[in-house]
Amino acid sequence: MMLLVILSSFSIWGQNSYQLSFISQENEPFSPKKDLFLDTQEEIIQYLAKLRSKHIKQGYVLASVDSIFYMDQVAQIYYYRGEKFEKLSISYDEEDAFIISKVPRMNERMISKLPFKPALVEQLLQGINLYLNENAYPFSKVFLTIDEIKPGVSKAHLHIEKGPPVKIKTIFIKGESKVHDQFVSNAIAIKEGDDYNGTLLKNISNKISQIQFIKEIRPYEVLFTPDGADLYLYLESVPVSLINGIVGLQPDPVTEKTVVTGDVRLKLLNILKRGEELDINWKSLQPKTQELDLSFSFPFLFNTPFGIDTKFDLYKQDSTFLSTNINLGIRYFLTGGSYIKVFYQANNSNLLSGASSIANSNLSSLSNNSYGIGLYRNNVDFLPNPSKGFRLSMDISAGRRKSRATPEDTTTISTTFKGNLNMEIFFPLARRHVLRLANSTRSYYAPKIYQNEVFRFGGLTSQRGFNEELLFATTLTTFTAEYRFLVDRTSHAFAFFDQSFYENNSREYVSDDPYGFGVGFSFGTNIGIFSISYALGKQFNNPIELRDGKVHFGYVTYF
Repeated sequence: MMLLVILSSFSIWGQNSYQLSFISQENEPFSPKKDLFLDTQEEIIQYLAKLRSKHIKQGYVLASVDSIFYMDQVAQIYYYRGEKFEKLSISYDEEDAFIISKVPRMNERMISKLPFKPALVEQLLQGINLYLNENAYPFSKVFLTIDEIKPGVSKAHLHIEKGPPVKIKTIFIKGESKVHDQFVSNAIAIKEGDDYNGTLLKNISNKISQIQFIKEIRPYEVLFTPDGADLYLYLESVPVSLINGIVGLQPDPVTEKTVVTGDVRLKLLNILKRGEELDINWKSLQPKTQELDLSFSFPFLFNTPFGIDTKFDLYKQDSTFLSTNINLGIRYFLTGGSYIKVFYQANNSNLLSGASSIANSNLSSLSNNSYGIGLYRNNVDFLPNPSKGFRLSMDISAGRRKSRATPEDTTTISTTFKGNLNMEIFFPLARRHVLRLANSTRSYYAPKIYQNEVFRFGGLTSQRGFNEELLFATTLTTFTAEYRFLVDRTSHAFAFFDQSFYENNSREYVSDDPYGFGVGFSFGTNIGIFSISYALGKQFNNPIELRDGKVHFGYVTYF
């Protein structure tokens, strides 16, 4: 009985399906390679629509479904595929040749024998229209008229009606914005008197979202007038300057005296309404070790694409040495928030009284004057919490170093090289799910490298799972794989794996491949992204133990 029911169900299913039968009066009609069966008339209609679209893309531009008759589970389809049109020879007016040459992957020779495919014709027309829209002609019209259509080579004429040229007449900034108009104009790469550029206009909201101290309260508007186009921006300032920190007292384990420890930061941003930034950060997280970082930047100096960038860093390690670093740079801003930087850097390190008491320390008083160039690119959809795109920063420098290990030694002069690379790529996996892949590489070369020249890494922004600046290297690279779940526009939960490879040539040769993994959460505030994570790390042959887990927290700010 059960077998009979199953057979009956298959019989009913078979009776409801249709076999497709194609009928045509053509010499070479279309015929499927195998018998086709579809369950419903709706599925048949969908299949025929896809089939016709496929044939048109292949050059059978006259393909059509003339009629369909349903009889006894057979769908008789009168289908006309037609002849294949191989090429389309497009003529054009001589004055339009320059415009055609600006279309990507198109040129005069190619359109004279363009494959007769709608996708390529559409690419040509849209490419020309996009070029005009980006170069002062927002009301352009581009179309073809068919002169002759036949198998083999058909003929058409390209018509380009540019319309009136339009310039940006005035930029109006509405709202409670405490930012100078010229800064906003430079930031969005649109100035009064510029040719109308539809692509730049579409990117306004994205570019404004990358600026930490202003936000868009309403989408931009364009008003076309007989004299040009007026651009209206609706912006509001966001307070982002801050002073915060933690200061404490703790006994020195050696001298038993009370010492001050802490982390204090002062950041002043856009005080002069020009997008300038002053950042001061003092840290003393370990006994007798202090760091002071100062930075100042001023973009679009004198309303030009140039800006200045200065940094001063001081690092004092107990009574062993005191190092300072001065970096003076000039930025040249490119489109899309990218810039090129040339810089001069002066590194100085002086030994203190405690250096002489350390055996085989490989320390040296030194000064290193170097010159370098860097490239910085930012192409993410939303800077504080990206879901797609990439960030890239890289620089190289060469310097002349003077070193003297002890006052009795003679001064040694040598050439040094340094390189830095930081890269992040964001892949959207699905809605709210993002994969972040990153690499950070640093390398320093000199005939002899001293201990007070090495890179310090580890902690929140480098190798998680280790204390801040616990690891030392002369060459290092860190790979990161991080899964993110976007909670909202500025917040995300994440799980990560950091893998480093480094070597240290400053004393006896040391190399290792430490790694760390863990989970965390980041959420946006007015002053940046606050991040907290828990991580476990492993180095050398030490086992992974839960009691050695590290909690990393801090602010990550973007400018």
